[in-house]
Amino acid sequence: MYPKTTLGAFALMTVVAMGATAPASGAETTSTVSTVSTVSGLATAHSAGTDGSRSAGQALLGSGNSHFNGNPVTIQTMQSGSQYSLNDPTRPGLNCGRHGGPIFTKTTDTWGDGTGTSLETACVDVMFAAQKHWDMLRNWLGRNGVDAAGRSYPASVGLNTINAYWDGTRTVFGHNSARTNQLTSLDVVGFQYGLAVYAKTGTDDGNGAEAQALERSAADIFGTLTEHYANHPVALDEPDYLIGEEVNVDGRGPLIHMYKPSLTGNENCYSVSPTGTVDSGPQDHWFYLLAEGTNPPGKPASPVCAGPSPLAGIGIQKAARIFYLGLQRKSYGWSYRRARVATVQAARSFYGCAEMNATKAAWTAISVPAQLGEPTCPTPTPTPTSSGPSSPSLSGITAAPPSATVRPGEFTTVQIKLTPDTVQQVALSAGPGPAGTTVSIIQNDRTITATISVSDSTPQGTHPITFTATSGATTKTTQFILTVVGDDG
Repeated sequence: MYPKTTLGAFALMTVVAMGATAPASGAETTSTVSTVSTVSGLATAHSAGTDGSRSAGQALLGSGNSHFNGNPVTIQTMQSGSQYSLNDPTRPGLNCGRHGGPIFTKTTDTWGDGTGTSLETACVDVMFAAQKHWDMLRNWLGRNGVDAAGRSYPASVGLNTINAYWDGTRTVFGHNSARTNQLTSLDVVGFQYGLAVYAKTGTDDGNGAEAQALERSAADIFGTLTEHYANHPVALDEPDYLIGEEVNVDGRGPLIHMYKPSLTGNENCYSVSPTGTVDSGPQDHWFYLLAEGTNPPGKPASPVCAGPSPLAGIGIQKAARIFYLGLQRKSYGWSYRRARVATVQAARSFYGCAEMNATKAAWTAISVPAQLGEPTCPTPTPTPTSSGPSSPSLSGITAAPPSATVRPGEFTTVQIKLTPDTVQQVALSAGPGPAGTTVSIIQNDRTITATISVSDSTPQGTHPITFTATSGATTKTTQFILTVVGDDG
């Protein structure tokens, strides 16, 4: 087992600009189909199997009967000859099969029977949740796949124990204590793939007590984000801040209440015990306070440990981006105090003073105090009445390099440069791009990097992509030329 992962406790930093095909709203509506249909524009796809070999097949939308996500659900599958498989070639590396066995295959593209004990049904739930998790990473956070390089990881179901885990190469799911279902709800799947995101973000965290607590909490947050992105109705696994309530792991309901972790035996407030242990609950609590506040309408109230109250939330998508941008700075010796500084810096760079102050207040509310090196917002100075040199304004934007050639399934990065250097006051966007591309913009302090990802459905040829910078009443644009070529170059 991967040394730092357990099921017991199920948390991010990026500026996002979407390509032409990305949805404009946060939550993606689940589409359902009664018959199998071929994805428009998708040509022959290639995907790695469980043994690492590459197999060719047609990317399809299959119909699944799930246990946790309603019926029917649409999942990405693959056809090779007369066989269909639970293999997603549009998210390379993602597939599902029986634990210790091969990927599920059959002669029809309809999967599962909706029961909690069926392993094929469990794989339907895993594929659905993992695909929503991938889409959430792309559309909300600007991340290219689970590993940030366009790939995901395989899953297996049927582990004969009350557990689920990520072992560094795959996710594995067992059953609950009553054996009434597999541990494959949206939040549990999002939790396990969230552990993979944590492992592939920033640098080595040092594996200390605080780093392990923050890892578990990061997975809680990713599981919660997956639920909110899928946006199911109340009758299903609806978006909330509970972890594991649908699977009921040990018969006692949720494993985590993020708004008040003490309800399930975790800590609400940050502290280090005499033995050096640290709990994951405080960062869960911080995220809820940042996203929702202390008394959100229609949602549970949340206490504070220190500092002023009440607190107003900034919304889950803003909170997610601030968390993710902070996680990008993860390094050796990762701790609550370092996470505070990283997220405060991210909020100041990406959003501004209001979000930065909300981030600070949420950390203070869980007893993580202010740290040296945190950014501040200067006191506004009176507008000068006499004529003189004007403050720097946006006068230009350039992309370096100005063009690139990319094959399907690959990506390229572009540095966005502004003149003069006014990063903190500029809103950035990109698009439209050709079908099948996504464009994400990540801003760390004064460095702006755009990642352009090309899928198998992107048409070959030369495509201009416009980057736009807006500062006050000033708007400047520059064009980047993307050339898409086939595998033969």
